[in-house]
Amino acid sequence: MKTGLVLEGGSRQTMFSAGVIDTWLEEGGIDFNYVAGVSAGAHAAVNFITRQQGRLRFIVLPTRLQRGKKWASKFIGIQKEFHALNYLAADGEMPLDFDAYCNSRTEFEIGLTCCETGRAEFKSEKADKKRLLDLISASCALPMIFPMASLEGKHYADGCITVPIPFERAFERGCDKVVAISTHYPGEAVTDFRKYRAILNPMYKRKYPDLFRALMIRLKRYDKMFVQIEKLEKEGRLFLVRPLIELCDQFDTNMDKMNESYEHGVEIAKKRMDDLKAFLEI
Repeated sequence: MKTGLVLEGGSRQTMFSAGVIDTWLEEGGIDFNYVAGVSAGAHAAVNFITRQQGRLRFIVLPTRLQRGKKWASKFIGIQKEFHALNYLAADGEMPLDFDAYCNSRTEFEIGLTCCETGRAEFKSEKADKKRLLDLISASCALPMIFPMASLEGKHYADGCITVPIPFERAFERGCDKVVAISTHYPGEAVTDFRKYRAILNPMYKRKYPDLFRALMIRLKRYDKMFVQIEKLEKEGRLFLVRPLIELCDQFDTNMDKMNESYEHGVEIAKKRMDDLKAFLEI
């Protein structure tokens, strides 16, 4: 049986994902043949593959808090924080174990949104560290906040626009059962880019019309996605792990709130451990 793990992004909301993943790593014996991550979920995915317990929780923190400072600004220096997470953290205080990543037999893909087509693309990299970081950074390029990424003759934006939780891709890759980690509680309102049409129109509509359209239908796509997830859960093909409370903000700097989100991930993972093992038949 081929199993898959797919991870939603959410910037610092992936503190929840960190709690889940760390609990699985602590438990041991939980592994997957295929893993896919989108946006900050790609960071979570890599840290699960390298089995680096505690690393995701550390690197998603604002750099000031990583250095032991008591506060950090929410938006001042956000571009530097973006660069620090996607590049500097790989060789920072808790460096990415790239050897463990390269030696892993897990199939790994990163979901991105192609700006020229407005469609999802999946890319992988197991040998070139710089290209791996470029792909993750491109998958995290949230419109209006971060610039689109230029890769291999195309432009890319956050994978969350077109493929928030890439479970369909996992089944396309031959997975029989898929575990999905979401960072949104049931009924939570997600970003509706239609509210920002006045900003997005001059930025993308003329040069990247398909990306603009993808942004405008993103909420509809997201709602439809969870209808599909519920159906797959009932069929016993998908196991969804998600928070039951409101997590920290995407760009939160409140340490207490981030810790609460992490601990909630630990709590949910422990509570559902037996069910997860039964689902994976381990």
